Amino acid sequence: MGLATLLGVMVVLFGPLRPELYTFIAMALIAIAALVVSFFVRLRAPVVALGIGASAAFLTLLVSLDQLAQRWSPADEGQRVIAEVQIDSLVRRTTTGIEFDAELLIESPTSLQRSLRARVSWNDPLAPLPRAAERWRLLLQLSVPRANTNPGGFDEQREFFRDRIQARAVVSPFAGNRQVAPQRAGLLALREQIVRRIRSMVVDRDASALFAGLAVGATGEVSREQWRVFSDTGTTHLVAISGMHITLFCWVVAALARRLWARVPRLAMRIDRETFAAMLGVPAAAAYAALAGFGIPAQRTVVMLAVWWALRLSGRVYSGFDVLGLAALAVLFIDPFAPPSSGFWLSFVAMATLIAAGDTQGRGLRAWFLDTLRTQWRVSLALLPITILWFSSFSVAGLLINFAAIPVFSLVLVPIALLGGLLGSISAPLAKPLWWIGERVHEWLWPLLVAVAAHPYAAIQVSPAAWVPILGFERPADGEVMMTLLDAGDATALIVRTRQYALVYDTGENYASEGRSAERLVVPALRSFGVSKVDRLVLSGSHAQRAAGAARLAAAMPVDRVVAGGEWPGAHRRVETCSAGDRWRWDGVEFELFGRPGGSCALRIDFGGHPSFLIADRLDAAESAEFAAQAEAIELRLRSTVVVTPRRGSLAAVSSGFVAAVDAQWVMVPGGHADPERLARIARHWRVDPSRVVSTAAQGAVTLHLRRGLPPRWLPHAPLQGDPLWRYHPRPVTSGIADAMQDMPNP
Repeated sequence: MGLATLLGVMVVLFGPLRPELYTFIAMALIAIAALVVSFFVRLRAPVVALGIGASAAFLTLLVSLDQLAQRWSPADEGQRVIAEVQIDSLVRRTTTGIEFDAELLIESPTSLQRSLRARVSWNDPLAPLPRAAERWRLLLQLSVPRANTNPGGFDEQREFFRDRIQARAVVSPFAGNRQVAPQRAGLLALREQIVRRIRSMVVDRDASALFAGLAVGATGEVSREQWRVFSDTGTTHLVAISGMHITLFCWVVAALARRLWARVPRLAMRIDRETFAAMLGVPAAAAYAALAGFGIPAQRTVVMLAVWWALRLSGRVYSGFDVLGLAALAVLFIDPFAPPSSGFWLSFVAMATLIAAGDTQGRGLRAWFLDTLRTQWRVSLALLPITILWFSSFSVAGLLINFAAIPVFSLVLVPIALLGGLLGSISAPLAKPLWWIGERVHEWLWPLLVAVAAHPYAAIQVSPAAWVPILGFERPADGEVMMTLLDAGDATALIVRTRQYALVYDTGENYASEGRSAERLVVPALRSFGVSKVDRLVLSGSHAQRAAGAARLAAAMPVDRVVAGGEWPGAHRRVETCSAGDRWRWDGVEFELFGRPGGSCALRIDFGGHPSFLIADRLDAAESAEFAAQAEAIELRLRSTVVVTPRRGSLAAVSSGFVAAVDAQWVMVPGGHADPERLARIARHWRVDPSRVVSTAAQGAVTLHLRRGLPPRWLPHAPLQGDPLWRYHPRPVTSGIADAMQDMPNP
């Protein structure tokens, strides 16, 4: 039953079914037909499973339709509204301010009045900072919850869909921004208070972030470096509250309940011992899971514990797979959008492997050790395909490290985090000794994890291009070029590949990005293309953000040469200054850089009559006019088939003389908005047909394949990835399910 339900949900979330009228009718007919046929056949199980799967697909389509229809309309992109904001998540600190999820009730303008759930960013927020469970009235600028779409990158759009985020909101400066209701008492407020007390009592910043994650599942403060170390050592599952932690907590409470039962005669006379243990153990596990935010591993664990106790007390014969199936059914009932989460698959596959392995038979310490080693090896092998598919890497060190890390986390750090958090809510002096012990354990454990993570083979990166080349990944042939303009928001990041070489032009850094774009966008894209070394990194300018991006890229893979526009004093490695006349040849393709002192750096690619020209990201009108005027002097023809505009397609940055000199046939626009009117203005400015303007804001990352003697060829950014449900745009419908279905056109 659980498997049939999962398949029904999967065929909607990852398969071809979409919330259209004919799909609803087809699923309903299949479910009804299966119900009728099941009364007339002997082999009822397959027919019933088909009916359950069709019913699950129907319900998932229904919920998905409402979720998609609730999203903020692209027609209202950038609209400012005054809304009442109920903060319903822990507040996360960012490099520029804070971020949180909230329920919005739009009050003004009246034409946009509605309620929706949004992810809110607030740069330079008011003091005191907003807290979880508070209510505010704010001026917000709303936009569609769009995420960067790049090869090999994390699909944030999937996360928005899973978390039911229907809009992104940025708080605008406004005198009327104010708190309208204090923090509402409840579980969320308790979680926030525990996190705040941990921050105030634990001196070490990394230890504080770790304990907040272990106590209440608040991992927002865990740094990128911490996540890297945990990932490379295979201990990520231990950082947040996992099913293992909840199960251990349940067993401890149940054991204490049994001891209490034995010491209180009245309890022994009125209730069975195991019933009493279950009555305390399962609610304790549920409370711990709720304290952690009730994520998928927590949901699965609580359901499995409840089912296990119920079956045990009933005296019925059951199998582990029966319990696992009921747990899957319950999780999907609670959240049908759980499968797009990696935790769903890692959690259930690990449990299925443990159940299939069966109970250990040996006795003694040596037998226990060998059984544990075999079990962990089986689980690691079972999770390997999922880990590679989801994260493009796997930890080799994790197999051995977890033998030491699991006891330390489960038996030492987790109890300290829980007791310290709860005691800290009562009295700070009571919790202080616990936090002191916790910090000492962290001081001992962390250097060991860092040392293991530093080993070159602690974790292995597995590029999709290396293990599924037959399914659509392409490499340029000799004399060909593939240029991929990444979807980097309002910044520029471009990867140029020939048969043997790779060049990166800017890393997509923007205000306060601190190298995150290079780490999250450029590096995964390079690895997805099978690139393990950057032969040349060209930076259009030299400032702190670009320096951070270059450093992050160099930390992830070797970078042979770095060229930057303008001076770069104090660079830790040799950085060449971009200048006119710097030419080289790769695999039959000509490259040329040109720039001016203190100005930007531009790149031109030429071969066989199909040149491609990159405009410097920092180009301004005066500089573009100077380039156009000096074209003959520096022996450079600006005429190009394809041109990449400055960020957002800025019209003011390019002079009319420069446009005439380039005479482009195709225009690639990094970032900005996918507004048809704006794209039309860009087309007029560059004197091309609007159909020849390609924008990353509208299409995500774009790959251009240039071949000698042939027209440019445009490729989708990810040949293996279709159009999943969370990127589907239904026909215009109203927000409610009933109205949405009523308004759907006939097929």
